[in-house]
Amino acid sequence: MSHSLPWKIALVVPGLFAGAAFHRAALAAVQRREFALAERLFERAASRYRAELRVEPLARLRVHQEIARLRALQHPHVDTARCLEVERALTRLDLIEALESPFELVEAKSVLATWLSDGGVGQGRVVEQIARAA
Repeated sequence: MSHSLPWKIALVVPGLFAGAAFHRAALAAVQRREFALAERLFERAASRYRAELRVEPLARLRVHQEIARLRALQHPHVDTARCLEVERALTRLDLIEALESPFELVEAKSVLATWLSDGGVGQGRVVEQIARAA
C-alpha cells in the first residue's frame, strides 16, 4: 500500500486532521518526490493553519512549499530569484521543521545551510548565481 494513499483520502475529509499533520505529510511527500501530492497537502495544511489561527507554522509551511516547488523543477538552479527568496525567508525564521523525517523543529539557519544540496539542487551553481545577483 502506498504511503500517500491515506493522505489522498485525508484530503477529502480535512477537518479530521490538524494543520501540522498535513504539513508533515507534505514534507514526507516531498522527500518521496511526490510533488503534486505535496502541493495539495501544503495547501490543505495552510487552510487548516488559518482555521487554527496558527501564523508561525503557516510562515514555515510557505517556505517549505517554495523549497518543494523549486525541487520539482528540472533545473531549479536557473531560478536564482526564487532561490534567493527562500534564503531570505529562512533568515527571518528562528525555527523550521527539518527537511528530513521525522521533521522535528530545528534552527532555520541549519536548513539555510543545506536546503540547496539536500534536494538534488546544484548548490554550487545556485550559490554562484545568487552571489552574482546580489
